[in-house]
Amino acid sequence: MFAWICPKCGQEVPPAYSECPNCAEGARPAEAPAGAPAPTPAGGPPVGAPPPQRSSSVSAPWWFLALTVAGTFLAVGMLVMLLQQRRAAAPPQPSPSVALETPGPATAAASGEFRDIELTGLRLTEDAQQKAFVQFVVVNHSGLGLGRVAATVHLKAVARQAQEPVGTFSFETTLGPYEAKDLRVPLETKLRVYELPDWQFLRAELQVR
Repeated sequence: MFAWICPKCGQEVPPAYSECPNCAEGARPAEAPAGAPAPTPAGGPPVGAPPPQRSSSVSAPWWFLALTVAGTFLAVGMLVMLLQQRRAAAPPQPSPSVALETPGPATAAASGEFRDIELTGLRLTEDAQQKAFVQFVVVNHSGLGLGRVAATVHLKAVARQAQEPVGTFSFETTLGPYEAKDLRVPLETKLRVYELPDWQFLRAELQVR
């Protein structure tokens, strides 16, 4: 038998082939090289690729987080209320007591005929020559005029046990019914004015002459 000519490629084809081997070789799809990944189908992973691994971490649901936050706020509020109730129920601590000397009255009253005379408002001063003076108010609580009144006054310290006066002064004035007079006379004392007790710690003993 004789060889024949392929009408497509024009090559001589042996009589044993019914089709042109050259044309048949070109019509076959190209084989993928060894080790190359298979084509990926549309919308899916590559053929033969391992399945994607899922993450092992699991997120808590939103309602669980909300309950946790609400429970925390509730516990803090109850703790604050409990502390306030304990503080309110606790008995108040007594304040430390301070022993104070009870000052005597800075007044003096006469006895006998001039029992209605009162001496009050004692004020101790000192002039530029360091001479002590006492200023006071003498009051007539009687509705009768007393006329001339002369008296000697001894000032004694209330807080001291000794009866010795810290100062002595004398005055003389006239008093009508319910009359009061403001007087200032020298004070006989061995102390300076700032060394004498304050007026609320002085007691005046009045002796009418």
